[in-house]
Amino acid sequence: MALVMNDDRPAGVKAIVALCLIAALTSTIFAVLLAAGKLALSAGAFLLGGGLEQLGPIAFVLYALLLLVLAVALWNRWRWARQAAILVAVAGVAMAVPAISSAVMDSRLVAIAREGLQIIVRVMVVFYLSQEPVKDWFTG
Repeated sequence: MALVMNDDRPAGVKAIVALCLIAALTSTIFAVLLAAGKLALSAGAFLLGGGLEQLGPIAFVLYALLLLVLAVALWNRWRWARQAAILVAVAGVAMAVPAISSAVMDSRLVAIAREGLQIIVRVMVVFYLSQEPVKDWFTG
């Protein structure tokens, strides 16, 4: 599976691919640390959200694989990649809502900032990937 090297790749797509790779690496590190017993399950809650961290290291591995496939698909301009990235971002927003609600109720400022930033970034991804020039790039 060779990566397509196009000079016309939008900068936003490059940024989203980079975010996917960073999150995949982080998720992989959490999986290794959890499997080694060096980390509590709750430490990765900010990454997966929705209580999925309770499934253990396998949840982090699956999330990393999902993000890696998504990064490769976006980079290679596969038609379904844009819709898949939007779906993953929307699911991430939905899963962050309970966490930010809890943080607001408990006045945990760091958690509010962390969850708020995740929501903002995911909404920006959805907005960007919904723009006509980006849609056209993926269908071209």
